[in-house]
Amino acid sequence: MKKIELELEPETYNKIEKLSQTHHCQVSDLIKAMIEQLTQPEVMNDSLIGQWSGDADLVDQLIEDMLQHRN
Repeated sequence: MKKIELELEPETYNKIEKLSQTHHCQVSDLIKAMIEQLTQPEVMNDSLIGQWSGDADLVDQLIEDMLQHRN
């Protein structure tokens, strides 16, 4: 394992401390979980509609179809 030293604003440090207490884990566990989440493929990080954000016409059609067939 490697060690790193961080300087954090007090507000950020307090949030980390509270999170680690809430989740009953170490700060290093929180950092590991954050890194794992942030390094997921982009598709995993997008919302369902966000996957088609580059195709506005398709998103419009999807929404229109959902609204027409929601009953």
